[in-house]
Amino acid sequence: MNYYDLRSRVAKIVPRMTQLIDHRKKQGAVQEKGRKSGYSEFKLSKAKYVKQERLLNLEEINSFAEISCRAAACPMPLNLDVWDGLLCPYNCRYCFANAFRASLYTAFFDNSKTMGLRHCNPDKYKTELDKMMKVRGENPHDVSGDVAKAFAMEMPVRLGIRFEDFTTEEEEKGISLQLLNYLADNDYPIMINSKSALVGTRHYLEALSRNKGRAAVHITLISSDNDLLKSIEPGAPSYDERVRAMAHLVEAGVRVVARIEPFLPFINDREEDVSKYIEDMKRIGVNNITMDTYSYTAHNPGIRQSFLNQGIDWERIFVLGCDSQALGSLLLGSFMELFRKEGFSCSTFDMGNAPTNNQHICCEVGDWFAGGFNYGSTVYAARFIQEEKGPVSWSMFKQWVDDRGGFLSVTLEDDVHHLWNCEGNNAYSFSWAAGMEAVGWDEDGMVWRLNPESDFRMDLLEGISD
Repeated sequence: MNYYDLRSRVAKIVPRMTQLIDHRKKQGAVQEKGRKSGYSEFKLSKAKYVKQERLLNLEEINSFAEISCRAAACPMPLNLDVWDGLLCPYNCRYCFANAFRASLYTAFFDNSKTMGLRHCNPDKYKTELDKMMKVRGENPHDVSGDVAKAFAMEMPVRLGIRFEDFTTEEEEKGISLQLLNYLADNDYPIMINSKSALVGTRHYLEALSRNKGRAAVHITLISSDNDLLKSIEPGAPSYDERVRAMAHLVEAGVRVVARIEPFLPFINDREEDVSKYIEDMKRIGVNNITMDTYSYTAHNPGIRQSFLNQGIDWERIFVLGCDSQALGSLLLGSFMELFRKEGFSCSTFDMGNAPTNNQHICCEVGDWFAGGFNYGSTVYAARFIQEEKGPVSWSMFKQWVDDRGGFLSVTLEDDVHHLWNCEGNNAYSFSWAAGMEAVGWDEDGMVWRLNPESDFRMDLLEGISD
C-alpha cells in the first residue's frame, strides 16, 4: 500500500473537522500567565511596605549548556543555545517553544513583556567551554556531571534546539558565529537546527567547513509550497532562500539534512509538492532527511487558534500526531518510504519507526560524526534489540551502554529503565515501535525481541477499505 492509499484509509478514521463558522480571534501562540503588578510586602525591619519585583536579565543569558529533557530517548541531547527571547521572530504557528517561554517568563518575572532578544556573553561561554574541553577523551565513567560526561564522550553539540540562533540580530552581532569559530578552533563536532539562510553565507560557511570535528546543519523545510510556508512560518526565509543556503552548505562540504518537522498529514504532503521537494533536494545534493510527527507539547489553545486563523484543521493534525500517535506514526513511516524510493536516507525520532530508520542516529548524522552519542536512550535501545534479533534483557542493554561510556546520569538510567519496562511517558518508549514484542520477564523487568512481521499499528486499519 503506497502512502496516498494509506492516507485515504486514515482519512476515513480521522475525517476533516470542518469549521462551519469563522470565529477568528487575535489570540496567537503566546499565553501570558502574568504576575501581580505593583505588589508590595510590609517589612517589619523597615516598618514600611517594600515593592517586590523579580527581574529577568533582559540583555544576557547566564546558562546555555544543558542535557535535553528528552535525553531518555534522544541519542544527541547536548544543547548549546546562545540566543533567547520571549518570541522567536520567525513566529511559526506550530511552535510550542514560543508558548512555553512566554508562559514561563511572564509567570515568574515582572519585566518579561519588555523583553526582546538576548544572548550569551561570548567571553563567559568560552570560559565555560574551556573547562569542558579539558575533559575530552577522558574515561566517561570517571567524569562527574551529565554535561561534562557528554563532552568526555565528545558528543556533538546542538544549536537551535530551544531558539533560532541565526536571526537578523545574529547577523549584526555575530554571537553564534563566535561560537562556531571557537568550536572549529577546537575541532569539536557541531550540529545546527535552523530555518535561517544566514548559515549559508560566507563567514558561517567558513567556520563550519574548517571544523575538523565536522559540522552538520539541519534546515527545517517542511514543504516546497511557499504559500503554505508564508502562512504558517510568516517570519522565516522563503523556500527558495533556504534551498540556496542548503546548496551553499553542501558545496562547502557540510552535511546538510533536510528536516520535515512537523510532518502535518493532509497539509504538507500534497503529491506535487513532495515531487518538487524531492527534485530540488536531489539537484542540490542533499541526501539525508529527518522527519517527525507533531509533539504533544503543542497542546496549547493559542497554537490551536493560530492554525484555525489560517484555515487549517488543527484538530485533525493533533489527533493524528498526538492523541492517536500510533496512527500518525504509521502515516509517517509510509511517507518516509516515498523519499527512500528516491534514494534518500531517512530517519525519525518517532519511536514507532525507530527500528526502520536508515541510521542509528535519528538526526541522520551517525555516519558523519566520529564522536560518542547518548547510547543509553530508548532510540538506541530499539536499534540494539533489532540487531540482537533474539530475546534481549535490560542487563544486556545496560552492559552494552556501559561499554560505550555509560548513562549520562543515574537519574537518566532510571528513566530509561522505567521506559524499558513500559513505565513513564509512553511517547518515549520503544515498546510501541513496529515489531517490538515482550517475550518474558527477569529480575530487571521485561525481555524484548523484534518481530519484523508484526506491526500493531496496522491493526488500527482493520475493517477500513481503500
